[in-house]
Amino acid sequence: MTIKEILTQTTKKLQQSCQRPRFEAELLLAHHLNKERIYLHAFDNKEVKNFEAFEALVERRANHEPYEYIVGSTSFYDIELKVEQGVLIPRPETEILIDLVAEIIEKKNITSIAEIGIGSGAISVVLARKFPNLKIIATDICDTPIRVSRQNIETFGLEKQIEVRKSNLLDNVNEPIELVVSNPPYIAQDFILESNVVDYEPKEALFGGVIGDELLKEIVLEVKKRGIKYLACEMGYDQKEPMESFFKQNGIKSYSFYRDLAGFDRGFVIILNVTS
Repeated sequence: MTIKEILTQTTKKLQQSCQRPRFEAELLLAHHLNKERIYLHAFDNKEVKNFEAFEALVERRANHEPYEYIVGSTSFYDIELKVEQGVLIPRPETEILIDLVAEIIEKKNITSIAEIGIGSGAISVVLARKFPNLKIIATDICDTPIRVSRQNIETFGLEKQIEVRKSNLLDNVNEPIELVVSNPPYIAQDFILESNVVDYEPKEALFGGVIGDELLKEIVLEVKKRGIKYLACEMGYDQKEPMESFFKQNGIKSYSFYRDLAGFDRGFVIILNVTS
C-alpha cells in the first residue's frame, strides 16, 4: 500500500479513539518510517514496507493507548522525554508551574530544591537545564518512574544536579531544602476519566484520595513542618476553595493561586515562615 492509501485507511480506523485522527495517523506513520511528517506529503505514492508492524501500532492507538506510550517519548517544554506505561505523561499545563518556580529560583538565588513525585523527570530536568548550579533531590514511591526519570536525567547529562530517591514525600530527604515543587495526584477517586488516561496511565499518579486533595494537604503540612520556605504545587481546577480554607486553618498567610491557559485554577505557590 502507498503512504496516501495507508493514511486514508488509518484515519478512518482512528475516528473513535482520538480527536485528530488524520494528524495522529500521520504521526504514527512518520514514526514507523523514521521520517518527518513532511516526507509523507512529498512522497505519498511511495509503497510502505513492513506494513504489519505499522498496523500493530495503529491497533494500539485504536484501543485508546496514548500515542506517547506507543512511540516511547513525549515532547515537553523544549525537550523530548522518554515515557512508558507506569509513568505519567507530562501535560502542557505543567510548563506554567515550571515557569513560576524558575522565577522564584532566579529572584531568590535558590540553589537547593526537592521535587515530590518525579514521574518522567520533566520538572526536574527542565529546571536543572535552566539553572546549572541548582541541586535537586527528587522522590517517588514507584520503581518505574524512578528508573525512567534516571534515564532521562542521564540523557541530558544531569546526574550531578539531580538525585532520585525512592521515598514517600520527603521521608528520605534530610538535607536543607529551600523550595519544594510537586505535581502530585489530585483527582478524586470517583472522577470518571477518559479511557486513554484511566486504562493506561498509572493510577498512583492520578488519584489523590477519596476527595482528591488529600495528598496536596499532606505535602503542605510536610513542608510547613520542615520549615521549608517555598512550595509550588499543581492542583485540580476545582480545588482552590478547599485549599485556601486549609491554608487559613493552618496559619499559612502568604499564598497565591495561578490559572492555566484555559483559565482554570491550576495550582498554588505558598511562602512559609514569612514575618510581617
